[in-house]
Amino acid sequence: MARSWRSLSWREARLLIESMLLVVMAAPAIRVIPFRHVGRLASRKLRRTVASTADRDEIIRQVRWAVMAAAKRSPLRAMCIEQGLTAQLMLRRRGVDSTMFYGVAPATQDKPLSAHVWVRCGELDVLGTELASSFALLATFPAQAPETISST
Repeated sequence: MARSWRSLSWREARLLIESMLLVVMAAPAIRVIPFRHVGRLASRKLRRTVASTADRDEIIRQVRWAVMAAAKRSPLRAMCIEQGLTAQLMLRRRGVDSTMFYGVAPATQDKPLSAHVWVRCGELDVLGTELASSFALLATFPAQAPETISST
């Protein structure tokens, strides 16, 4: 995944720049903005939806690549919440109906209470889902009925 700027297409470069800006803006925003407002931001309504499954899958692949690349190069903290919020905003902006999940794992003697964010599009894993089974789900953005989130 380590590619030089010269090897990127204009579309890839724009996508990477967008994800870098969002990742960098997400860290201070999450610290300053009340979480309910962050949740509203992550729940933006779709203005349009992607027409085909193939298009949706390609957008997910591109956004995943851009967010992961930006997170590695970010001068600020780019943990799961910053990455998840960035992916969620980018996907919804492109008409992909994705969901951001927020969960916690209880404190143990070995480690403190921890939280995790992951993003899915229906049954498709987008980002952060490899750790999701270790966390109890607290909220989804946009909000979903409990029966629709049982498969996470």
